[in-house]
Amino acid sequence: MYRSLVEAGRLGLLFALLSVLTPRAASETGQQAPGTETEKKEQTKNSSNLIKTHFVNGNQAMQGAKAIRQQLQTAANAQKPALLAKMKADYQAAITEYEQALEDTRVNDANGVRVIGLIGVIRNGLVSQEKAVEMLVQNKDLPVILSNLGMAYGGLGEYQEAITMLQQAAILQPAAPTYWELATDLAEVGRIEEATAACDKISIVDAPAKNVSASCKKNIAIVLVNEGKLAEAIATLQQVTQLNPQDALAWKLLGDALSSTVTTKPADGKILYVIPAGTIEAYEKYLQLEPTGAYAKQVHEALEELVRLAKGVSTRTEEKEKN
Repeated sequence: MYRSLVEAGRLGLLFALLSVLTPRAASETGQQAPGTETEKKEQTKNSSNLIKTHFVNGNQAMQGAKAIRQQLQTAANAQKPALLAKMKADYQAAITEYEQALEDTRVNDANGVRVIGLIGVIRNGLVSQEKAVEMLVQNKDLPVILSNLGMAYGGLGEYQEAITMLQQAAILQPAAPTYWELATDLAEVGRIEEATAACDKISIVDAPAKNVSASCKKNIAIVLVNEGKLAEAIATLQQVTQLNPQDALAWKLLGDALSSTVTTKPADGKILYVIPAGTIEAYEKYLQLEPTGAYAKQVHEALEELVRLAKGVSTRTEEKEKN
């Protein structure tokens, strides 16, 4: 269930060979670089059209993958294999188109060398913040292409590749959606401290987005719960509920995580269940915010069970029942 919640929130490092053209300066050769000004402009125009076409195709494939992901939430089990295969194919198509857009991009490096096949530069990492700014000035579409490419890799579960693309996108142009996806992918590979830092950057680049930052951390908590890292999940969810006390789902998730850490101890012929502090309060807070919400019935049942367990279970009674 929690895995699907993470997926609902989401919209191999192979190093490519880097091909370069290194035209000598006129002062060095005494000759003009080949190609007239008109030809250069025509090449630039054609390149721009190619990039736009691949970008549009990539976006269409991403929209298809997103639509299928929504269908999967309500699809019958028999339908899921075909839907998953189609979603994977859409993500792969998006990756192919976005990477082709990068291959068609022409950007000068710091030494005036024209780089062909920008994907190689990205995978090797940008040289510096200054270089990133230069690249952005030359092509303002780069951060969007890279961010979308990272999201497509994340959709396929190729998190390391996704992280590389998203980190470069964030260097070029810090943006809340990029940091959101980056945080989730970092959490998926166990880099929780970096994931939390990425969430924190959301409110830095978009001051009013405090609740978005909280939701970002909620995604990290869900990943932690999926991996059985309950102590870390609880600490993260406590942060989320402090940042945004009106997030009903965060309170429910906190109650669930705390419930999973219930312990027992013997006392006077009984087994006493030790309910972690804040468990009941978290569930009650959910019901205050969403008394008829999607999880209301489940939360009511959980509260009833917690009350029953808190009274303890007689070991003598259990022995009699066995006999």
